[in-house]
Amino acid sequence: MFQRILLPVDLSDKHGRALEVASQLAGRDGGEVILLHVIEVIPGLEVEEEKHFYSRLEKLAAARLQKLGESLKQKHVRHRAETVLGHRAAETIRYARENSIDLIIVTSPPVDPQHPSTGWGSMSYRIGLAATCPVLLVK
Repeated sequence: MFQRILLPVDLSDKHGRALEVASQLAGRDGGEVILLHVIEVIPGLEVEEEKHFYSRLEKLAAARLQKLGESLKQKHVRHRAETVLGHRAAETIRYARENSIDLIIVTSPPVDPQHPSTGWGSMSYRIGLAATCPVLLVK
């Protein structure tokens, strides 16, 4: 059903459950998981001006994506990794649209029952509202 699954990740360790769900869905139908890391650009500062800074971030991202990819490889799930520069939610949505993604799986922040609306500004919420394909929130 879902052949091209996009899993946006940052450099944290909070994506374990989302990675597991992505591997199960892709593995079941012979699909592919695309691990996407978006390096947030600094507003008002040209990327060329801070080439060394962004280069270091790209190396950190590559190492993290490789580690996540190893987990998928052990489960015999096809995967690839992509790193792009931009604004995380906007770039994730653009990438999904331009690459015919069937499903985006995002890690959802925990919800505080006392203040349930605090997560509405999260990246997962923005992606869920604006994406043109289905979005699965994993808690």
